[in-house]
Amino acid sequence: MSIRIALAGNPNSGKTSLFNQLTGAMQKVGNWGGVTVDIKKGFTSIDSEKVAIIDLPGTYSLCAYSLEERVARDYIIEENPDVVIDVIDATNLERHLYLTVQMMEMGVRPVLALNMWDEVLSKGVSIDIERLSALLGLAIVPTTATTGKGIDTLLREAVKQTRQNPSSLENFRVTLPEELESAVLKLGLKIRETGIEKYPSEWLALKLFEHDNQIERFIHEHDKGKTIISDRNEAEKHLERVLGEDSESLIAEARYGFISGALHETVKQTKINRVEISDRIDTVLTHRFWAYPIFIMFMWLLFQATFKLGEYPMSWIEMLFDWLHGFVIITMDESPFRDLLAEGVIAGVGGVAVFLPNILILFLGISIMEDTGYMARAAFITDKLMHHVGLHGKSFIPMIMGLGCSVPAIMAARTLESEKDRIKTILLTPLIACSARLPVFVLFAGSLFPRHAGNIVFLFQVIFSFGAFLFMGLVFKHTLFRKTEDYPFVMELPPYRIPTARSVVIHMWHKAEHYLKKMGGVVLVFSVILWWAVEYPKAPQIEQQFENRIESIKTASELSQNKKATLIDSLKAEKLSATLKHSYIGKVGTLFEPMVRTFGTDWRGAISLISGFVAKEVVVGSMGVLYAAGEEQTEKSTVLREKLREHFSRLSAFAFMLFVLLYTPCVVALVTVVHELRSFKWSIFSIGYQVAFAWICATIVYQAGKFLGLG
Repeated sequence: MSIRIALAGNPNSGKTSLFNQLTGAMQKVGNWGGVTVDIKKGFTSIDSEKVAIIDLPGTYSLCAYSLEERVARDYIIEENPDVVIDVIDATNLERHLYLTVQMMEMGVRPVLALNMWDEVLSKGVSIDIERLSALLGLAIVPTTATTGKGIDTLLREAVKQTRQNPSSLENFRVTLPEELESAVLKLGLKIRETGIEKYPSEWLALKLFEHDNQIERFIHEHDKGKTIISDRNEAEKHLERVLGEDSESLIAEARYGFISGALHETVKQTKINRVEISDRIDTVLTHRFWAYPIFIMFMWLLFQATFKLGEYPMSWIEMLFDWLHGFVIITMDESPFRDLLAEGVIAGVGGVAVFLPNILILFLGISIMEDTGYMARAAFITDKLMHHVGLHGKSFIPMIMGLGCSVPAIMAARTLESEKDRIKTILLTPLIACSARLPVFVLFAGSLFPRHAGNIVFLFQVIFSFGAFLFMGLVFKHTLFRKTEDYPFVMELPPYRIPTARSVVIHMWHKAEHYLKKMGGVVLVFSVILWWAVEYPKAPQIEQQFENRIESIKTASELSQNKKATLIDSLKAEKLSATLKHSYIGKVGTLFEPMVRTFGTDWRGAISLISGFVAKEVVVGSMGVLYAAGEEQTEKSTVLREKLREHFSRLSAFAFMLFVLLYTPCVVALVTVVHELRSFKWSIFSIGYQVAFAWICATIVYQAGKFLGLG
């Protein structure tokens, strides 16, 4: 059995960085709230001891107002880890020690990791660790998670504590006003008399005076629960008359008073206070007027770089797969296996692999924006805008995470306190263009809008994406969620930091690994399936009819050579179309073709979109198979971009991209939506409204464009 160590701490405390250092795991590291919204587990060892490290969701308190608070508290109480490491931003002790005090009230004796110790030293702050440790009765270790300093000492201290079996902190509580202290003790005694033993009785009493919803539900379920709640209510009325404040505020004040006293004894400022660089930067980046244009400019530059810088490695990868295609055609005898390898595997997977550089550049930019602390500011400046459309400032966090992947973005909605806000954010987050849609936009932008490709990608990935999110948020505000309670937005803005190369590389690799796994799994499998469905069943009669017609043209003496070539090319195109429509995929595509004809797409586009329900990368892979199917085999495969220019106008390409943007992201995202919503009704609605919204928008754009003569 391994020792179980739980990592707890506030968002932005460096907890995930510490987890990465301890376990070598490549978890996403971000300098903003909401990065860890689920429990993660890793392993390490020290002195021949095997150690399991459990990374709990970042939380400001254990009052269980939001889902991540409940997950963190439930794990600590229910799973009873051997030791808890409380990761603290040492530059903001007063705020972060609040969580520590709450753990101590629960009877937990955490080991404190005073993280970001390098920043403490640079700011001229002196912390008497020995004195603070004595006052709190806890082991304290200074650490710098980004460099690994102090990590081994911290791990040894945590393991040491498991061997010492320290005395319980069950009866720890900060000094409360006398009347409140008496009320807590009396209520605790009544709880003990009822026989409730799952939690310490005085801790339950304290939680009831804090109006902890989860604890109130737990007490209500007991036979004498109503009596206990009634006694609490009577005691509260008396306290408000005597003390003039509610019990929840008095408890919070007592905790902060305890923390303030401890810090007064142990923390000194050795340098003259100066205006922080972060504050100076914020005067510009969070300015009420300039903040929005600056954010849009940053995103525009990011997508310009994504396309412009990505062009060169894209062309190299494209040449590599063209060479592979030609190599297979030349070296292998003609057979179904050769066609499968060349037109199924290489055409399908190669069509997706070519966009890997764009994905890496996009996540390089997003990683830098997160790790510097700018994304936290972006959430802050968008709070007012979010409220206008019936959303919360915290909804921006899932929104911006959606640029990477819809799955963690949907899960990040757990940080929202309001259940209705959480449901609404989960319904809206799939509208944000995830990285899987980027290859589709880059492909069509490069094919049909080569002179403005970067701007087109930015338009879909950011402007239309965020616009759809806000528009549907406004629609929901005035329809399904008219009576949503408005919660204030409180978010700690971390100081700006220079991102480390390790953090950026981990972030990029995490996303690249996800993309590569899809290429080697989902995309490969579906490319093979699509190739088979394109090639079979064979249509020898149709092929023979066209071959006879082609042969008759070749032998026609009255036709010129140019005329013969033109007619033969036309017949070959008709032959390709006829044989494809006779195939399995052609029959399925023909069935759905009327639905996509409204926005200028043929049956091949329909099949690509259907395959996109599995994963958006498969859309590109499908096109690589479908639009190259039946072509004469040459040493160099037909470039997909050239085929798209033959089958799509600018208008139909624009409408197609709009549909890809707005309909459901992928099957994994769908499963996540169902899991997070925990409602069959909302899950069906989520899928239905996205497909309907996509079809309506794409159809309106295409039909309006045709009416205006743009098609």
